[in-house]
Amino acid sequence: MLVAVDFSVWSRDAAQHACDVARATGGKVTLLHVLEAHESGPLDLEAAQTLLRELSLLSRRPPSCLIVPARSELNGHQPGVNGPAGDVRGKDGVALAILEVANRLGAELIVIGLHGQGNPSGRRLGRVVEQVLLGAHTPVQVVPYRSNRPVSNRWDNILAETESFRIRATPETRLARRSAHRNASVTC
Repeated sequence: MLVAVDFSVWSRDAAQHACDVARATGGKVTLLHVLEAHESGPLDLEAAQTLLRELSLLSRRPPSCLIVPARSELNGHQPGVNGPAGDVRGKDGVALAILEVANRLGAELIVIGLHGQGNPSGRRLGRVVEQVLLGAHTPVQVVPYRSNRPVSNRWDNILAETESFRIRATPETRLARRSAHRNASVTC
């Protein structure tokens, strides 16, 4: 599973989702950050490494982490020519890099966060998301940002239910439950 990430909260949601899916299915996660042309300095590389290190903490198994530069062409194919990523006409370097890495790694799924900012043409998908969707030969899962995601851990809810159960369980209710279990009949 290839997860394209940047410095946004939308990416964090996508990385968390991918780690949850990988945990449930036993899959492997690869985190990918594409350095855009304006992010070419050593501080930008260090910031990208820090980002990937932080996002890798979301996973139980350490994911692979890749940092690649944005592309202006794909595997020797000039923009505007059909190649392994489909019609690459009009794609920017970030989408090209994501598609190239997915192709090179043989990724079974590309996970990308939906920025929700849209693009100037009024479409609801971001520019990179749209271009990845149009050019991918691999399934792409777009993860929307959910600001209403509960902050608490799921185990907190279970513990709270257990605590409330313990409070309600008095010696009288325990005795009543035991006698109900003894008197219950099982039919098949």
